[in-house]
Amino acid sequence: MILARNITKTFGDKKVLNNVSFTVSRGSITGLIGHNGAGKTTLMAILCGLIRPDEGSITIGGIDLFRDMSKARLAIGYVPQKTSLYPEMSGRENLLYFGSMIGLFGDALDQSIDEVSTATALEEHLDKRVVHYSGGMQKRLNLAIGLLGNPKILYLDEPTVGVDPETRDIILTTLLALSKERGMSILYTSHYLEEVERICDYLLVLEQGVVIVDDFLKSLKHESLENYLHGGFRR
Repeated sequence: MILARNITKTFGDKKVLNNVSFTVSRGSITGLIGHNGAGKTTLMAILCGLIRPDEGSITIGGIDLFRDMSKARLAIGYVPQKTSLYPEMSGRENLLYFGSMIGLFGDALDQSIDEVSTATALEEHLDKRVVHYSGGMQKRLNLAIGLLGNPKILYLDEPTVGVDPETRDIILTTLLALSKERGMSILYTSHYLEEVERICDYLLVLEQGVVIVDDFLKSLKHESLENYLHGGFRR
């Protein structure tokens, strides 16, 4: 579903990404890990089409991201680390607003809201104002927004930072179901080693803008993962 080839990006005199290539297959969950400053955020922004690489190409389901961005973006859902919600609006109103932003209206939007609220265990809370949501509920609403329209590809940037154990379990269980039951391709950035080991099929490790590991997770030992990012993971 995702094919990235020779992605290079420089800011000033610093090469943030250097000839990065990888694939994410349909229905798989790929973990993207690395120290702070390794290039993960820049790579995620490029994959979303927010910034262009200096060199290289990205195809999304066979569509060139930067040649046909409007079409390619229809296949992409994005869940940022920081929630971007309207606190004085209800959860439903937030979903209605963000759904309309991606072109969903009427019955299609209502159906999508029903689906994503069920997937994130928010059905009973949709008509509450977000200002009264717990931090964990806001994270789940953030995920629900990224799932609107049933995207084929989902990018997540540390979605469980600061959440309670129950919310973390809901999020991880939801992602596993999306990949296995819907065939959604997921790229998941995390600093929590146990999360990566629980849900990911494949692993990418970035170090100073270079891919140093690109392999099936089952081929890598737990000790190796800790060594790659010594001091970078939280447990």
